[in-house]
Amino acid sequence: MKKIGFMSFLVLLAAILMVAPNAIAEKPINIGVLVPLTGIVAQGGLEMKYGIEMAAEEKGTLLGRPIKLLVEDTQVKPPVAVTKAEKLVYKDDCKALIGVFSSGVGLALAKNIDKLNVPFLSTHVMTTKFYGLHPLVFRSGQLANDQTAVGNVKGILARPDLKDRTYYVLVHDYSWGHDAGERFIALAKENGIKIHNEKYDKAPIKTKDWSSYISKIKASGVDGVYMAFITNVIPVFAKQAADFGLQANGVKLVSAAAPGPLELEAGGEACHGIFGASDWSWDVNTPTSDAWEMAFWKKYNTIPSDAAAHSYVGAMNLFKAIEKAGSTDAQAIAAALKGISFDGPYGTVRISAKDNCMRNDAVLTETMAAPENPFGAKVYMKVLETFKAEDLGPPE
Repeated sequence: MKKIGFMSFLVLLAAILMVAPNAIAEKPINIGVLVPLTGIVAQGGLEMKYGIEMAAEEKGTLLGRPIKLLVEDTQVKPPVAVTKAEKLVYKDDCKALIGVFSSGVGLALAKNIDKLNVPFLSTHVMTTKFYGLHPLVFRSGQLANDQTAVGNVKGILARPDLKDRTYYVLVHDYSWGHDAGERFIALAKENGIKIHNEKYDKAPIKTKDWSSYISKIKASGVDGVYMAFITNVIPVFAKQAADFGLQANGVKLVSAAAPGPLELEAGGEACHGIFGASDWSWDVNTPTSDAWEMAFWKKYNTIPSDAAAHSYVGAMNLFKAIEKAGSTDAQAIAAALKGISFDGPYGTVRISAKDNCMRNDAVLTETMAAPENPFGAKVYMKVLETFKAEDLGPPE
C-alpha cells in the first residue's frame, strides 16, 4: 500500500511539473491603463485608450504570455488617479502603468512611485518636470513643453504671417499651463518675438465662457495669441474668438497643444488658422503613417488623432522594453526602457537614457479645410514643416 501510494505521489508530482510551465505561460501580463474617461477631457482619454489597445492587439503576447489591459478612469483628478493606480498594482498585479492625460495627475503618480514600485510611462504628460524625475518614471508621447516651445518659436520665426506680431499669452491655470506659458515666453523673448503680457493670463480649467478674456485680448491691440489649453478646449476658444471677430481682425492663434480632431469638426470654419507644433497629424504622409491611420479608422471608425498615435507608440515602447528585460521585474523593465525606441506613425521615437523622456521628430501644422479624405473630416491639421528630434532637444 505504501509503495502504491508513493508511486501515485510521483505520478501526480510529474503531472504538476508538466502543467506548471504551461499555466505560467498562459497567465496574462497585466498592464494598468490610466486615462480620463469622464469629465472635460473624456474624448482625449478615449483616444489614448484606443491607441494603447491597438498596440496590445498588434503585439499579441509578451514573453509568450497574453497582454491584459486593465483600464481605470482617472477623472483628471490626482487623488483619484493615485487610488486607481494602487488598485491596479496591489489588487490586479499590474506590472506597469501607462497613460495619464494631465501633468498634475502625472506628477501625483510620480510622487507615489516608490510605494507603487512599477514602471510608469506617460503618453501625454507635457511638463518639463518629468525629465529625470525618477528611475521608474518615463515619457513617450506628446511633446514636452520645452520641445513644443522650440517648435512653435521656430515656426513663428520662419513664417512671415506669424513673425512680426505681438503675442498675448493665455493659459489654463494649472501646472502644465503655467509651464507651457513660461517656456514659450522665455524662448520667444530670446528670439526677439514680442510678448504683450509676460506674466501671462490664467484661466480656470472649467472656463466655458471666454468672452471676458477675448475682450481683454481685443482691447490690448495685439495681433497674435499664444494659448496653452487642454486639447478639446482649443476649438471652443477659437469658435468664441471668431464670434467676437478676433481672427477676422487679423489675429493669429498659436497653440501649445494639438486640438482634438472631433472638436475641430464641431468648430468648423471658425477653427481654421490654428498653428502649433505637435508629434503628428494624419497629414503626415509616409507609408507607416498612412497604414497606421487606416488601421485605426477601420478599427474605431473615428478620425485618427495624435493622442491615439502617441499612446500607441508609448505602449509599443513599453512592450518592447518588457521583452528586452525578459521578465516583469520593475527594475529590469525600467533599465530596458532607457534607450528603447520604436518606429511608428511619426518615425523613430526613442526614450533617452539620460532623462527617461522621448526624442522624436515633430511637425508644425495649421488647421484648415480638409481635402477629400477617407475619414470624412472637414477640418485638418496641415503639415507646414517637419522638425528633427535633435532640433527640438533637449540636448543629451
